[in-house]
Amino acid sequence: MRSVVDHINELPDDILVNILSRLTMKEAVRTSIISSRWRYLWRGFSGCLNFDDPFTMANSKWPHLNLKSGPINVERHKFVNWVNQVLSSLEGHCTEELRICFDVFSNHDIDNWIKFALERRVRRLELDFSRVVYNFRFVGQYTFPSHLEFYSSFRHLTDLSLTTVGITGEVLEHLLCYCCPVLEVLNVAESSSLTSLKVSGPSLKLKHLKLNNLDNLKDLQLHAPNLLSFEYSGPILPFSFRNVPNLVDASFWGCFSAYIARNLCQHSIFLVQLHTLKLDTCHLLIGDSEYRAGRYLHDIPEMCHLKHLEIIGTPKVNDLIFCIALLEAAPSLYKFSLKLVSQYDYESYESVKTIKDQPYLSFTELRSIRVVELLGFVGHTADFELVMYLIFSAKLLEKIIIDPCSTWRVGTPAELIWRETAEYQSARRRAFELAAKFPLWEFVIP
Repeated sequence: MRSVVDHINELPDDILVNILSRLTMKEAVRTSIISSRWRYLWRGFSGCLNFDDPFTMANSKWPHLNLKSGPINVERHKFVNWVNQVLSSLEGHCTEELRICFDVFSNHDIDNWIKFALERRVRRLELDFSRVVYNFRFVGQYTFPSHLEFYSSFRHLTDLSLTTVGITGEVLEHLLCYCCPVLEVLNVAESSSLTSLKVSGPSLKLKHLKLNNLDNLKDLQLHAPNLLSFEYSGPILPFSFRNVPNLVDASFWGCFSAYIARNLCQHSIFLVQLHTLKLDTCHLLIGDSEYRAGRYLHDIPEMCHLKHLEIIGTPKVNDLIFCIALLEAAPSLYKFSLKLVSQYDYESYESVKTIKDQPYLSFTELRSIRVVELLGFVGHTADFELVMYLIFSAKLLEKIIIDPCSTWRVGTPAELIWRETAEYQSARRRAFELAAKFPLWEFVIP
């Protein structure tokens, strides 16, 4: 019986290249050792070109991880050479995706990478040049080319993501209105050049927009009838949500999130249409006097279509009370996610008051919640009381996910290191102790 490889070898080259393009780039390159015929087949690769080295970046940010990478300047040189060598070896006419993520600022090389994307008619382009030292993300920032006449080749682009890339509002608006007729996803973060942006146009196909850490942004206008999701963190801007009739997913972080939280009634028109809402309450800083005055708890508009609420906040009791007030304003909520950030000393406020003693809450029945997710669980009084409140108030609750991992470490190379620490193991034991008190509910504890 002939081997499977023999059967595959009977296929024509264009079929084999099509198969290789469904693999990752590294997997496709490895096939070059199969035989002399396969040696150069990978050069026709047209799938996702993913140039990323998260472990080297992580080791430069957190040297104590000991991930065995060299000095960042040496690693930059190696990374640029790697990208250039692979791109110059490819012979195909099109590429599905080009993703380049590393701390680089070699303008000439980056220009050539963008030119490659234009020539290969990429559908998804991601350039992430995030700095190893976050405080210097605007220093020496690569500037996206402003010669707009070359962007006509971006007509196939459906997804554009730019991080730590200087790009002006004029260039972005030109791309949206004239050069990218099928663009559906736009993500811009940490751009020092973006001071104003108008997302508008009669033929705009944009469905998903993310604008994050844009410290210099002073003006934002949205008129996007097809927009489904919007994420924003940056300066407080008084822009309107009246021109996004199909928006169902909204995420706000930082100071702007605190602004939204403090002015929920002013935004009731768009809140009522949301299915997913994500808020960062770390900057909310609600004081006791404000609660006693009844603010933020009784002025929350009903969010009748909301299915998923996600909050990033501190374990301070006042912040958790605000979360509960939001839950009570969402009668159709299916999932509640709370990601705790331990910015304060628990003991300094734990003994002062607890959730159950608050006279400002109605503690009404939560009729629809099925899933609760709690990330950053430590196991102090406020954590326990919140879980118990949800168990007793959410009559249809089915699953409780409790993860003691630090919120900011999840999804980073530091996550595995953290899960080995005594702090994590201690919090995990307390999570199991809590679960043991409620055997009728399904608890998921990583």
